[in-house]
Amino acid sequence: MSRYTYTLTPQRAEEDNRTYKQSELEGMTTFRLREICRKERLVVQPAQYAEHEKLVRLIMRFRGQREYRHIRTVCEGGTERLQEFLNDCGINFLAEPKVEIPGTITLFRGTEVNSLDGYRIKAETELYEGNLLLVDECLQVYTCFYMERDNGEIYLHKGGDVPVLPLEKHQYFILYFPNEESSEFLYDCYYGNRISAPAYIECVRIPLLDVREEEIRDVDLPLVIDFGSSNTTMGICLPDGSMKIASAGGNTIIPSIIRIKEKQGGGAEFLYGYDALMSGGGDCQEEEAAIFYDIKRWISDAERIENVILRDGYKYSFSRKEMLKGYLDYLVKMARQQFKCSFTSIQLLAPIRQKEKFRRLFKELLEGYEVRCDLDEGMAVLFHSIHGLLQKKAYEERRSYHALVIDCGGGTTDLTSGRFYIENNRVSYIIGLETRYENGDTNFGGNNLTYRILQLIKIKAAEESGVLKAEPLSGFDSGAFYERLNGRYEQAEGWLPTRFKDYEEKSREHYFFVKNNYYYLFELAEQVKKRFFRAQFCYKIRLSTEKDNDIFLDKWRLAICTAGRFEYLPGPLGFDLHLDEIEEILRPDIYGLMERFLDQKFEEGELAEYEMIKLTGQSCKSRLFLEALKQYVPGKRIQNTRHDGEGTEYKMCCLEGALAYFQNCRLGYMKVNENYQVGSLPYEIMAYTHENREKLLVRRMDPEDHIGYISRFHIGNQLDLYLQDGQGNPLRTYHFAYDASKFGQTTQKEIDLLYEGTVIQEETDTILEGETKFFVWISRERWGFVVLPILRDQEILYRGEETFFDFEDDTWELNFFDGRK
Repeated sequence: MSRYTYTLTPQRAEEDNRTYKQSELEGMTTFRLREICRKERLVVQPAQYAEHEKLVRLIMRFRGQREYRHIRTVCEGGTERLQEFLNDCGINFLAEPKVEIPGTITLFRGTEVNSLDGYRIKAETELYEGNLLLVDECLQVYTCFYMERDNGEIYLHKGGDVPVLPLEKHQYFILYFPNEESSEFLYDCYYGNRISAPAYIECVRIPLLDVREEEIRDVDLPLVIDFGSSNTTMGICLPDGSMKIASAGGNTIIPSIIRIKEKQGGGAEFLYGYDALMSGGGDCQEEEAAIFYDIKRWISDAERIENVILRDGYKYSFSRKEMLKGYLDYLVKMARQQFKCSFTSIQLLAPIRQKEKFRRLFKELLEGYEVRCDLDEGMAVLFHSIHGLLQKKAYEERRSYHALVIDCGGGTTDLTSGRFYIENNRVSYIIGLETRYENGDTNFGGNNLTYRILQLIKIKAAEESGVLKAEPLSGFDSGAFYERLNGRYEQAEGWLPTRFKDYEEKSREHYFFVKNNYYYLFELAEQVKKRFFRAQFCYKIRLSTEKDNDIFLDKWRLAICTAGRFEYLPGPLGFDLHLDEIEEILRPDIYGLMERFLDQKFEEGELAEYEMIKLTGQSCKSRLFLEALKQYVPGKRIQNTRHDGEGTEYKMCCLEGALAYFQNCRLGYMKVNENYQVGSLPYEIMAYTHENREKLLVRRMDPEDHIGYISRFHIGNQLDLYLQDGQGNPLRTYHFAYDASKFGQTTQKEIDLLYEGTVIQEETDTILEGETKFFVWISRERWGFVVLPILRDQEILYRGEETFFDFEDDTWELNFFDGRK
């Protein structure tokens, strides 16, 4: 009879030991719970199949992991109830087990204690993750702790708002309760749940040397945040001259991710960073757009509303500003806890072309803080090199160095040039530093490379399953190569669909099958990319549904379509990916990027002026960037960042440079003369004349910032303007709507005063009767352009309001999570 309830699989001994926490299961979707039941051979009754709670109970019955309830939050009267219990019950102090806790504990008011504080708990026997009490020699309860496991070790934890009674000169102890039911009772007692109290309780009394509670100190040192498309880093320069970098999930890289999930008791809540990444086991089924990547792009259109449908069936709407504010608050709270500081100033590292836009938005979101963007990302990277020259004393004084920084991040690539000199006078260094934005591609970054690998994985899976005939992709030029790659990818779509946008009008179940396919393949592609890009050489990786391979391919997370019917992978699947294959599909994209950025500079001889070329950004870990760059410059001029064990060195370069800058300035070791420029413009603005001829109003790479103009007859009320990239490819159409009746009357003299020395002053003289002339010019500070209409009617001039338009927003930028891939 037991065979029909649960069956062990001898071939999967590792999986047989897998257990699940209830909170983990409750965060998963019904689809994911069904997969676990299938994988664990749990027989699901038809009545349970669609009910989330019944599936959770079934898995907990056979594969449940004990999850302890911890005292984490303040509760009125909680400490008093615990004190009353200890006063009334009998207490039996045990000599075993022997438990070791660091003798001196420092608590900081208003912040939590977690594993990063390093209060590791040791014992000769296995400890459970229970609640603890801090008491004195008279058993006076001062506060509540709890234990939690992190990477196999047990650490002391405390909730940030759990109160602490005033600590006077006493002898302090921590009470550990070997009986698990005692810990559960303490939880219920603290939160006022009605439960019968035991007559006596057993505990181990662990003596401490000292317990102190201190206030979080206010510091005028800035918290430096490098907010990236895929990942974020942050750190601080401390008064003692040291630098600290925040960490999360055991890494200094914090994912730039936001997840929205259903809150227990109704409503929705936000999860950020690693919490968002780990919640739900990476599953996105039954959650419409509940996880958001690439949130840095939201800066261009922060007012937009995002809609989410969660498991409860309700549709929730949240503004991007609200979610960005939550993410920033999460970062600041994390920094406050780790650095034990309260910040008044925050320095954000922004792209040079969007410095002012970043500053304005984040100043609005981070109320109560002084928000500055003194350094752009390119200057921070450049200062990383300057700091290295100073430390090694490897510079020539007063010599002008010219550097080029190529920053390829998760979503964008920027080309920035810098010129600097170093002078060592009697009291400090004098640094002359000038940075200039040269070029950029908002549609190329690490996600492009991940997507190419995703395409290859999907094609390989289809070939291995016999759906596609195995054919080589090589032997073509770059254009034909990607055409063939995309064609093979499209052929595999019928068997392993990933374009979930096409399923919005179909059944809900099919939509989420396809959506989960894409997100899971993207996750696999990220793993493959990281394996091949890490410092240790790797020639081959095997993806397989068998456990003992490089990357495990979970067949229960891929749904194939056969004759219009979806099912999970029916049998085992495995295939190899080789380094030369990966580089072959990435090489045309990377070489094409370098060609767009450097060809003109190479032909004009500009590259010979650069003493150093710096590669930075996580994507530059691929040796293909170095290989492509060597076509243009000798390898000795390329500064390739050192590799560290975690593969985070390219991302950390920017933050480390910024921290060195602020530390040196604060200590008075140097005076920096800065000059920022947004030099080249990678876009063009075009409009059509009444004869349907193209007229360029703003030209790319125009250092003079010329003002363009185009005319219409005054009866019109809309002007269409077209944004193009450097190759003339259309990116976006702007519809400038205007009402001439609302223009304000002006005079030629007034226009001459306002726009003296510009083409506007010259061209208004030639405006004909009934003509509206539109002047268009760029605003480098705000990274957009301005339109000014001027009309002549009845020999009187009328001027409209100057209207600003952003160059960039995610309506035209490449989005790898829009369901069309």
